Amino acid sequence: MKYTRQMDRARFRKLAEDLASRDPGLAERIGVVDDAARLLRDQAFHAVEAFRERARELGAPYLGNLEVSAVEPDEKHVDSVQFRVSRGRFELLCIAIAQDSGKVRLVGPFKRGKQEGPCHEAPLRGDVVEKALEDRIEQLLREASGG
Repeated sequence: MKYTRQMDRARFRKLAEDLASRDPGLAERIGVVDDAARLLRDQAFHAVEAFRERARELGAPYLGNLEVSAVEPDEKHVDSVQFRVSRGRFELLCIAIAQDSGKVRLVGPFKRGKQEGPCHEAPLRGDVVEKALEDRIEQLLREASGG
């Protein structure tokens, strides 16, 4: 006997309406933090590329095995976007959060599979967040390269 019941599409359409109505301005705020996260991601990428290029020039291309991910929806929260800087199991998360006027939470560097942290919060844009991200990337590079 073949089972032919289909799930109630209207039920899930209604659920989407209910969840979306909780915070009607969230999509616009996510757009703002997404733009800021993309700028930070570009800066992180260029920093990593400068490191990688110089490591190659010095005959140490093995130091350049790094990745800067694309900006994507945050894994834990619907009001945030994130990108990662990683080398092997070492990881740094940059999470742009669409609360109030927006903020950035930097998590790590830490070893994937271990407790995440330390965390640092900064404004969405400006020298403070750029310097904090730069410092965390340097820390990740040092830790992931054995000191």
